Amino acid sequence: MKIAIVNPSLRPESKRRQLPVGLAYVLTAVKKAGFDFDFIDMDINNITMAQLEEILSKTTYDVCALGCIVTGFKYAIQIADIAKKLNPKTVIIAGNSLVTSCPELLLNNAQFDIGVMSEGDVTIVELLQALQDKTSLSGVAGIVYKENGRVVSTPERPAIANLDEIGFPDWDIFDLEKYKEYSYINVNVMGDGMNAENILSYPLNSARGCPHRCSFCYHVFKGKKYRKYSKQAIMDEIKRLHFEYGCNFVSFWDELTFANIQSVRDMIDAFSKLDLKIGWECPTRGDLFKKEHLGLIKDLKAVGCDNIAFSLENASEEILTAMNKKLNVAQFIEQAQVLWEGGCVPITSVVFGYPQETPESIKKTIDVCEECNIFPSVGFLLPLPATPIYEWAKEHGHITDELAYLKRIGDRQDFHINLTTMSDEQYVGTVTSCLEALAKKMGLEFDSVFKTARYVKPKIMSSSGNS
Repeated sequence: MKIAIVNPSLRPESKRRQLPVGLAYVLTAVKKAGFDFDFIDMDINNITMAQLEEILSKTTYDVCALGCIVTGFKYAIQIADIAKKLNPKTVIIAGNSLVTSCPELLLNNAQFDIGVMSEGDVTIVELLQALQDKTSLSGVAGIVYKENGRVVSTPERPAIANLDEIGFPDWDIFDLEKYKEYSYINVNVMGDGMNAENILSYPLNSARGCPHRCSFCYHVFKGKKYRKYSKQAIMDEIKRLHFEYGCNFVSFWDELTFANIQSVRDMIDAFSKLDLKIGWECPTRGDLFKKEHLGLIKDLKAVGCDNIAFSLENASEEILTAMNKKLNVAQFIEQAQVLWEGGCVPITSVVFGYPQETPESIKKTIDVCEECNIFPSVGFLLPLPATPIYEWAKEHGHITDELAYLKRIGDRQDFHINLTTMSDEQYVGTVTSCLEALAKKMGLEFDSVFKTARYVKPKIMSSSGNS
């Protein structure tokens, strides 16, 4: 059975190229199961759709699989169209939130034959085996497929209980020399003595899922139990990344690395026993650290933690409630300030564009970032299928043609839809002018205040900041 697996390029013009963690797990599972496949990495090789067609035309593939987030909808359906045009008998498989968030919409309006729902490590292997053996797809849990013109779902596959059992990705599948060129861009903040020439970062997935339910967020583990690898497995993987690949900086590629203070203490303990020096960064909630945890943050810094990312999202209490964020601004400010004091750089993201958004709430959000001495990663609200805000947008007439909407959306840094009462010009203009003013105050210069490529420390320190 001839198999092609494609990594789409969702941001062809971006300065960043990142190893695709989710796809890496799937590729590793397929490889471990003994299936041979051709891996076509469109992203790192800057392969255009025309070039992809030329590549696929050289082999008659029985299966063509790809996975990406739902914002890559327009690219994914182009790839499926190409594969099906070259060989109508090719079975085309979709994965990740591309299919999990809107299975019927995808399969009814694109050339995909089968969708792998949610966690794909085990499912993809069973699916390929069924295709190879020509057995019924009904026996493969966790998929959707077309049968007699309708979309059929098999029983939901239980989440993998013990992540240690599946291990970590086989990075040798990828062209690592090419990815190395982008290594420094993928690190939020480079630690002491590190620069673009000597840093070599790798992503590490230490947990799956998130116990929180923000109304704008969708990921393939949503609704699944939050799970973590064991401390030993995480440390063993860090050693493998260091000794086999030369990694000197780890980016924890999780929805949530620290779920509570005990998980912070566990990580400090594990790193303190690690017989090598390595930098790292991770994400957490915006209300985890209090002033009383200053010593703990200093311990994090001592074991290599360079920065911690967490999301304010918005400074309007009304909007935070609508987001189901369960966070207040005072908690966010306290965490940012204590992280600065403890030596770990705080990093945040914000979202503008909930229906309650006003010029005043936009300014308030930027003012909070200024108070915390953080230039934020900024996104315009982008309603995604299977989220409450997406349903709201449909109910209120902002999304009338779901297929057309999904075909045109992309990065959240680009403006796609307006759910506010402001005009498009006022909405985008207010966000832009406030960000430009903040950048000027902080002594920062960007080609775009939305697409800054990576975090930059402020050159001018606020009176309350300790950066």
